[in-house]
Amino acid sequence: MSSKLNVAIVGCGAVADKRHIPSFARLKDKVAVRAVCDKNEELAKLVALRHGIPRVFVSQAEMLKAEEIDIVDVCTPPQIHAPIAVEALEAGCHVLMEKPMALTTADCDKMIEAAIKNNRKLCIVHNVLFHPPLIKAREMVKAGAIGDFRGMRILLSDPKDEMIMRQDYWIHKLPGGLIGETGPHPVYISLAFLDKVNNVEVFAKNYLVHPWAPFDEFRLELDADNGMSSVAISYSGERYAAEVEIFGSEGALYIDLQSMLLVRHGVKKTLNSAKLVSTSLGTVTQIIGGLIANGFKTITGQFRVGHEKIVELFVDSIIQDTTPPVTGEEGREVIRLMEMIVDRLYNKYGRPPASEPGT
Repeated sequence: MSSKLNVAIVGCGAVADKRHIPSFARLKDKVAVRAVCDKNEELAKLVALRHGIPRVFVSQAEMLKAEEIDIVDVCTPPQIHAPIAVEALEAGCHVLMEKPMALTTADCDKMIEAAIKNNRKLCIVHNVLFHPPLIKAREMVKAGAIGDFRGMRILLSDPKDEMIMRQDYWIHKLPGGLIGETGPHPVYISLAFLDKVNNVEVFAKNYLVHPWAPFDEFRLELDADNGMSSVAISYSGERYAAEVEIFGSEGALYIDLQSMLLVRHGVKKTLNSAKLVSTSLGTVTQIIGGLIANGFKTITGQFRVGHEKIVELFVDSIIQDTTPPVTGEEGREVIRLMEMIVDRLYNKYGRPPASEPGT
């Protein structure tokens, strides 16, 4: 394939403006962003002007008739992912889509079927999987660097004003409320290491006064054939955090996704002073080495994080006709588990009234 792939962005919110469009712009030798589409025409015009995108549309159908588009990048809320994706796939476009893939597995199936029927590629943006330390961690676990996998723990935290205290934020209307937006992240991270999750458990608390969102603290337990994942999701504090710990029979991995650092902890059979000192020195050495490596890659333009990496891999999968970095089937499995999590949440704590958000 010698000519560039033409890209259209559907949905001009923050994730498109700050993540997706800049990621495609870095691939200017392979793609060209030809159009943006949003029902809010003024927003679409502002985004197009900011990024030098030539065409603006308020209807995807009109855009697909007017432009020769190879890739449709769906950055809308998930409630309307399925009809947008199916229309694009039926028009012969490959589709990249923000997470969550949909709100139901039924909608996931519609998109997967449309992709197969039209021989087009469908990819879901599970961006955190493509942060450098998680890529490295998956390689290390597969290579047996910490022995046999035993389980993992994930912490995700946002300051309360980021999401929970924004009364009119659209994510409050998702199934389960805010967990419908954030929950897919720890689920797909867990699925990168777990085999066949069949059981879930949910705990929820409400510490702040916000009737539009019934919970601001969540704890999830995912039980799989080869181990368990424990997830803490916090919206009630004042701290950003994204941390993953992976446990093995012969060690552990600690990942700080804010600092993009990975630390390997080896076998520790004693707690004597000499061992504690050597362990601490080893940890500090790994942190310093990671910071230096990240700094060098950033300066030299080699550092690629989530959205940048997955967009690049998706474009390459089209050019080389290979499997997308995250398939529709993988996106569907995340939604299957999210449906289980939300059902357990409602069965345990009650379903909000139909007139309220989060239903």
